[in-house]
Amino acid sequence: MTQALFTSMTGLNAGTQQLTVVSDNVANMNTTAYKTSRVDFQDIWYQTTTGGTNSTRNSGGTNPYQIGVGVKSASITKDMSASSINTTGRAGDMAIQGNGWFTVVNSDGAVLLTRDGTFSLDENGYLCTANGCKVLGMDDNTSLTRSDIPIKFPMSIKVIEQATPADRFGDLFVDDLNGVQLTGGTFNTTVTLDDGTTVKVAVDIGDVEGKDVNGIVAAINASNIQNEDGQQYAVSDYFQATVVDGAIQFTPKNNATSIKFESGGTSNFVAQTKLASMPQNEDGSYTTKVMNKSATITDVDDVTSDMTKNYKSFSVGVDGLVTVTYSDGSTLSVETNEDGSTFFTYTDSEGYKIDDDIQNTGNASLYVNPNMLVKANMQLQMAKVTNDNGLVAVGNNQYEIGVNSGEVIYSAANVNGVGAIATGALETSNVDLAQQFSNMILAQRLVQANSQVFSSANSLLETLVYLGQ
Repeated sequence: MTQALFTSMTGLNAGTQQLTVVSDNVANMNTTAYKTSRVDFQDIWYQTTTGGTNSTRNSGGTNPYQIGVGVKSASITKDMSASSINTTGRAGDMAIQGNGWFTVVNSDGAVLLTRDGTFSLDENGYLCTANGCKVLGMDDNTSLTRSDIPIKFPMSIKVIEQATPADRFGDLFVDDLNGVQLTGGTFNTTVTLDDGTTVKVAVDIGDVEGKDVNGIVAAINASNIQNEDGQQYAVSDYFQATVVDGAIQFTPKNNATSIKFESGGTSNFVAQTKLASMPQNEDGSYTTKVMNKSATITDVDDVTSDMTKNYKSFSVGVDGLVTVTYSDGSTLSVETNEDGSTFFTYTDSEGYKIDDDIQNTGNASLYVNPNMLVKANMQLQMAKVTNDNGLVAVGNNQYEIGVNSGEVIYSAANVNGVGAIATGALETSNVDLAQQFSNMILAQRLVQANSQVFSSANSLLETLVYLGQ
């Protein structure tokens, strides 16, 4: 009879534990990226009175005779599936569309995982969680070794731009120019002679695909156009094109005094190089806008300098690449090559896109001081584990790697089975309130029923006590 008391007590404990888990789920129904827990029950063990017998020629076999002794909680399992995403419109809010985790580091140096993308900047430019953990950046698109470098935006940068030297500019292919996107064909000019007469000359730069700047200049100087009267006009009779630092210069020659560059023709050369609006230089020449630039980005030593750019805002792409926008409209970011490697890119306020890596090589178009900025500052590091349920919850919507989590792969977002990042949005909890109410009723009935069994067993014991009086 006393066994009934102990058995019903296991039911009472199990029901109470289930109700506790339900209450935690309901309490966190509005918690960002919260994952629902459930209790899984198992029977405990059995008292075997008879083990059962085999059948014989004269009698059949008998089954085991066992009495169970109660129930226990086998596990508390979390539903780690991705939940729906709500739009917030706030730039610092991020949600993972699919599998994966953000990686963060707390004040003790412990690396934790979270799906709560409620991020904001601190006064030093670090991207932080709501409880002050720093969000980690990545070195490689895929690695079994994590990066411990936190995301840190350069709040102020000093940018020195300069044109590409002539000896390098001429050898650049058209596709390599960061200031223009040329199309081949002809463009129109009107040359004014020293007697006041004008000559219309159409310049043919030919096919620009696979052609370097020196090739473009050579095509301009060799261009010959025949007008409707059959008169041949050679460009070299009126002006000569030469390569200068990051630009092309047109110098009148012979009896030509000025050149007017006009729109029209089949090439966009005049529009792309801004020749129509360029003034005549003191020596009588005309120079296109700078068609190729380089930039050096370093620490700020004078915030009042005209070369200093101060932080304005930031954005994050689906792959976790960060773009920082500065007060003059220029941007600093990183991009990804087909092989997964990343490189810095800077776009100035005029729209010039200058990119390269952080190495200060002789051919680098962009030099970013590695003492100020590294690639891990500008791309979020994500993580994917073999067994999400093996993670250990530590509060604040964060988890640490558990002994049963399995292998951890650190990766960029939107690749390697890791979901894309949605900005201006947050993942909701995956609590199904209707399911929780059902579980709550079942837990309540479990407690009530086992309480009744306990009461009945107690009444029988009480009767036995009275029989002995």
